[in-house]
Amino acid sequence: MKAVPKILNFLCLFCIFVCVRIVSYADGGLYLFPKGAKAMGMGKNGLLNFDIWAVYNNQAALAYVENIGAGVHYENQFAMSQLGLSAGAFALPALTGTFGLDVAHFGVEKDYSETRIGIGYGKKLAKKLALGVHFNYHLLSFASGYPNFYTFTGEIGLIASPMDNLFIGAHVFNPTFAKLNSKNEEPIPVIFEIGAGYRIAGKLMLVAEIEKKRSDEMSPRFGIDYSLFKSMSLRSGISLNPVEVCFGAGWVAKKRINIDFAFYHHETLGYSPQISLAYRF
Repeated sequence: MKAVPKILNFLCLFCIFVCVRIVSYADGGLYLFPKGAKAMGMGKNGLLNFDIWAVYNNQAALAYVENIGAGVHYENQFAMSQLGLSAGAFALPALTGTFGLDVAHFGVEKDYSETRIGIGYGKKLAKKLALGVHFNYHLLSFASGYPNFYTFTGEIGLIASPMDNLFIGAHVFNPTFAKLNSKNEEPIPVIFEIGAGYRIAGKLMLVAEIEKKRSDEMSPRFGIDYSLFKSMSLRSGISLNPVEVCFGAGWVAKKRINIDFAFYHHETLGYSPQISLAYRF
């Protein structure tokens, strides 16, 4: 009879793991972690956002971050208290480019959690061309008595501006086809993203991106960012396959503090609110 509680604990843990994996793949993969509230408010379009959250979205955009900065992010996935995701980012410009550090954590109480720690670097190769790279350590932790899994992944990003106000970006997550160090060697998603953006009159940014996971169909997404005032922006967007409608707003306080809020609605799983705070030194 003593074995019964252990079996029940194992079954509960297994169910939590399965549910988390379903949620994670429905939302693009927890291995990627957050995009920042600005990108989420624009329909998950973050390839061409030149802010501190480029360390997650497209490391080439780090090359355009000119100030030391730090940021924190929190999102409540699908309005479930158990699915809270928190993250931090730090950017450090140097003579040759900009370095970025990031750490993110997702957990279901003490039963299951995912942690990512990464370092990235973005550099301008020419006046209108930048390249970025990133290296990650991923840790999947379970309740005590069960083994933890880990792996290392890489990322590479590119941004070009072939003409004024037109930007093109590309990003690849896990180009080395890394797998978890489990017995079954669970594959980590390989994800390719490409997008374009056009700025109109310095106030309106129109973006469109396509995401392709290996063996999955392409997922197009579209978004806008409109500067309503000098210090306030309104955003909206849509991501297809699955359908997710996104809204957001941003506010700049004292020219140094960026406060971004967003939420998106998944066609099956419901609403997910999130907020990002960033400070430029």
